[in-house]
Amino acid sequence: MGVPYHISRDVPGRCMWLIDELFDRVANITDPNQPELGPMDATFLFAMSTLILSLPIERLEKHRRREEAGEQGYMDDRPLDPVTAKEVDAVLGPDGTRFDKSPVYISGAWQFASIEYVAGQNLAVEFPDELAGALSNPAASAAANAISARQWINCLRNALAHGGIVYLDEDGQQAKGGVTRMMGFVSAIYPNGNMRKPPERLIALRTTPSHFRRTLQKWVCWVQHIGLSERLAA
Repeated sequence: MGVPYHISRDVPGRCMWLIDELFDRVANITDPNQPELGPMDATFLFAMSTLILSLPIERLEKHRRREEAGEQGYMDDRPLDPVTAKEVDAVLGPDGTRFDKSPVYISGAWQFASIEYVAGQNLAVEFPDELAGALSNPAASAAANAISARQWINCLRNALAHGGIVYLDEDGQQAKGGVTRMMGFVSAIYPNGNMRKPPERLIALRTTPSHFRRTLQKWVCWVQHIGLSERLAA
């Protein structure tokens, strides 16, 4: 295995290559202890997407403020390719692009909803009917279009990093014992950002495995194309 030069750009490409090469095989693999649950394609996408989505954020976008202050992070890819860093800032920064204008957008692929958090609520035990209903409402697609690309990726990243993933059935309900037809990503908003206190609101994204795979492909193409453009111009 060769050593990648630009982790934020190269490793997502490697992960996407593995998805494309192995997905048809994974789609025929079931848990031998629970074959009735169907293939493990959603689990495969959840696992691989963690690196694909998080690395460009953790090693590029998160260090934007440090660079503005003349500092550098301890795992900072920004100096390796300023062109890539500036493009990521433009799309995912605080004044960044609307999600439906971003290079990774797919029409109708995503839903977004937010509900007030109820004290003691535990989504690992029961996915709230209110949130399931909000995500199934036609307004959830329009809401996803209107959020910023930054809010979209932060919700995904937080959900993947902190276990806020949900397997959903064709009705958008938690698919315990059933076949996964949709994938949910849940994050939380805390009072003044204080995670030691209970959340104020839950925010969630939802999509299908096929749309999620297509989104990952567009994300990787975008990240790699930035670097390709920079190398061709050099």
